[in-house]
Amino acid sequence: MVLLIQSQTLPFNPPGAEPVLNLSQIWEALLLKCRKPEDFLAPISGSEVLEETDTLIRRSVTFKSGMGPPGGKSREDIDLRKPWKADFRNLDNGSFISNIVSQGQDERDLHLTFYFEWPFPNIEAGSAEEKETSDQLWNRAKESVQSTIDHTRTLVKEGKVGTA
Repeated sequence: MVLLIQSQTLPFNPPGAEPVLNLSQIWEALLLKCRKPEDFLAPISGSEVLEETDTLIRRSVTFKSGMGPPGGKSREDIDLRKPWKADFRNLDNGSFISNIVSQGQDERDLHLTFYFEWPFPNIEAGSAEEKETSDQLWNRAKESVQSTIDHTRTLVKEGKVGTA
């Protein structure tokens, strides 16, 4: 059994990126990602919000074939910590993902970190399969962070977030 742990951080506002995103827009987009992850993440084909409060979203998620857990579905509780963090706990397999917004030197210097814990009970520690799985997940993690940033910027450009 292995627990693969990874983290990936990218800037929301790298040099030349337009429009410059602010914290309010980013949080609004992250809430949309919690409610409709299929709009942000390629491996997900559908979702349903089962329950929502100011601090919790419970949802079911359906993955594209070969992209998610066995069976292609999962249930998640998302702990919301406005405006900085959303923690995703998979109720079926115990995986944990955190989406963290952090600020650097000023209010434009915003970053998105995805932190992952993926349990793999059928993979042997130190095996070639562990390395291969870890490499695949690393690439998927990087793509997930970038696609979330890109979709957030698109939503702002289209006036779908940050208009309040």
